[in-house]
Parts: sequence; structure tokens; C-alpha cells
Amino acid sequence: MNIDQARIAVITQLAEKSGHLGRTALMKYCYFLQTLKRVPLGYAFSLYSYGPFDSNVLSDLDTAEALGAVKTHPVYYAGGYGYQIEAGQKAETAKRWGSEFLDTYGDRIDWVLAQFGSLNAAQLELASTIVYSDREAAKRFEKLSVEELARRVNDVKPHFSLSQIVNLTTDLRGRKLLASV
Repeated sequence: MNIDQARIAVITQLAEKSGHLGRTALMKYCYFLQTLKRVPLGYAFSLYSYGPFDSNVLSDLDTAEALGAVKTHPVYYAGGYGYQIEAGQKAETAKRWGSEFLDTYGDRIDWVLAQFGSLNAAQLELASTIVYSDREAAKRFEKLSVEELARRVNDVKPHFSLSQIVNLTTDLRGRKLLASV
């Protein structure tokens, strides 16, 4: 099995199990899978406007949709629109292609959905940015307080209040998901 099949299978599984998967959630779930649970998806995330981002996730989503593994449709709400990603007619085929990968890492997909599945897009943006900033500090062997990490995140995400960031950072720390704090 190649990494492309594995990625399509993961995207399909997330669409099937999530119940309310959008593009932001897909991006962040892939980030959490790779960063927090060491699922070898091979993405190269960098910090972007809405948190960690790799355009290959969206490319893989497009491929999954073209194969019929998932289907997307726009969802309109006050102030804008988003996309709903659901399992497609060929979902079982895509999961069969990646069955070995899903057998190995399926429990980690379940874990990510249990940990982050109740968060909305803005909360996922913030949580993933906290984890990204934390991992960058850990790479430099820095030990930070919750407040210092929150200030760093607030520098790149000023549209979130410092108290929102501190609260979520404290929560992530309590769940032992941070490495530098």
C-alpha cells in the first residue's frame, strides 16, 4: 500500500466517523494525527492564517472526491459558508485500499475524534496553533509556562483573547498533549 492510498483511506474514515467534517476540521485532524499520535501521513505542515496547513491535505481531499470515496457540498450559515465532507459511494473501496493502514492506526483516528471532534472550526484553529507553537518550542528545548506559550500564540492569533488561549492551553496541558509546558 502506498501513502496516497493510506491518506485517502484516512480522509474517508474521518468523513465517515466525524458526522460533521469540514475542510478546517479535516486539516486539523490530519495535523493532530501526525503530530500528537505519530501517524505517518507524510504531510509537511507549516503555520498559516488558520493554523497548521499543508495544501497536500486539500489535494488528497480532491482526489478522494474524484474517486468517489467522499463527497463535499457547500454549507451556508450566517456570515459565510463552509464545506461538509461525507463518505461517498466508493468509501468502502477506498477503506479497503488502505485497510492495513486503518487497521494499524484506526484507534488513533478514533482518539483524535474523541479529543477534538466537539470543537468548532475556530477552536480547532486555536488548539492546533497552540500545539504547533508548543512543538516549535520543544524542538528548541524550551520550557515554557502556560502563560508564555499563550502569549506567543496570541502574537500570531490576536483575534483570540489571551484568556481564551490560556484556558485552552491549560486544558491541553491537563490532557498531557503539550511538550514544552
